[in-house]
Amino acid sequence: MLDGEKVILEQKIAAATARMNELRRTNREMEVKLVIYDAIAGSRKNLDDLSPNFIDDLQKEVAKRREEVQKRMQELFSMDSSKPT
Repeated sequence: MLDGEKVILEQKIAAATARMNELRRTNREMEVKLVIYDAIAGSRKNLDDLSPNFIDDLQKEVAKRREEVQKRMQELFSMDSSKPT
């Protein structure tokens, strides 16, 4: 195999690996969101069947969402308090 071909193959492998890792991350995010939606809808009664790593990811996502909601509430309250009565 020529050096040029080897380099091209290594580049393609690196690009494919990066793409695969991105898809894994996206898949994990979607799995976490699905569990959150199931819990909100009441179709999931507990989290006993989830791995500790998944629970950690779930906690991070819930904390992130809670922070976003609190931020939005603050924005709305500040808009409401700045309106003249």
